[in-house]
Amino acid sequence: MVFWIIMILLALHIVGAFFMTPPTSWADKFFNTFAKHPKLKNENVSSIMVNGVQLSQDRKEQFVAEFNEANFLYDGGIIHEQSRNPIMVEIKQAKSLFSFKMYLYGDGMVEIIRYKKNKYMPYRVRSQALEQELLSYVATAS
Repeated sequence: MVFWIIMILLALHIVGAFFMTPPTSWADKFFNTFAKHPKLKNENVSSIMVNGVQLSQDRKEQFVAEFNEANFLYDGGIIHEQSRNPIMVEIKQAKSLFSFKMYLYGDGMVEIIRYKKNKYMPYRVRSQALEQELLSYVATAS
């Protein structure tokens, strides 16, 4: 009797330890679904459109790398005086479609408005590389 109680407790301990410390890939996938600034996987991104123009494979890989390296600063409201000429970005990753409006503020700061269903979530990131990448699309569009 005591033997079976010990075996059941040991089995429960092993199962509990697994669920308390899941594999990193599972945890990353779970938390990325709730993140405001999603981390993109280059192999899963099927297309990126910036201002209605489809990006080539090498530009897509560069954009994904710079988007992932951007540091999340804070949630923020929209500054309407500076909200001119948004850069529209649509990213298809596996079954997900991400829609963004990005505004450049200089000094490496980019305001991103993520649209998900009927809601929008504004936030700011800091990345010199992402700002330079977005500036190159503004220069080619005009």
